[in-house]
Amino acid sequence: MKLPLLVVATSLLLAGGPSAAAPLKLAEIATTCLASPLTDCTVQTAGFINADYADLPSRLAWQTQAGISATDGSVGGFVLFQNIDGEWTVLDSAFDAAVFLLPRQANWGLLHIPGYTAGTGSFNADRLYQQGETGWTAIDLDSWQSAIGPLLPKGLEIWKGVAYDFTSFYDDLNAHTALWASDDANCCPTGGDAVIHFVIEDGALVATKLDYTASRTE
Repeated sequence: MKLPLLVVATSLLLAGGPSAAAPLKLAEIATTCLASPLTDCTVQTAGFINADYADLPSRLAWQTQAGISATDGSVGGFVLFQNIDGEWTVLDSAFDAAVFLLPRQANWGLLHIPGYTAGTGSFNADRLYQQGETGWTAIDLDSWQSAIGPLLPKGLEIWKGVAYDFTSFYDDLNAHTALWASDDANCCPTGGDAVIHFVIEDGALVATKLDYTASRTE
């Protein structure tokens, strides 16, 4: 299995983490990079999530950014903000991808920020957060990758990033991926397609089932 286990550093200010960040002003969120280490930074997307109902009580805001990192060159980043008692602070941020996409809110207290690394692999840099009684916590999206082998059809592997989908109204957490045989070229998987189904257990995404569709042959 060639999908790597990504170990990355983020500025976590989640439940149980540091909370001493100074309040922020978001008046220029659409045009000015905020709380960012990037130079030549531009705002790619920005907005607010007015989560005022029972299972998502805190109001959130975000920016996705593009700029130059002192260590990694051209990168994409995101900053996630949280408003508590009228004050904005940074909830989390990361600057380790080629691009981060618009946050996607799910109906059961999840917030997903899709992200992909540079290169032909387009490996995942996604972030997933779950709202709980003590605030937002980050969900581990890496450990399932090393445990997926027994669910895969014999002789097939996942070589690149997957397309997560956490937006179902029916609480179905899944990911779509092509499958590769050992003699495939990296560009051209011949092993068909799979949908991986997950649950969240102990703060981590756990693969429970795989639906497989074989490639059609002429």
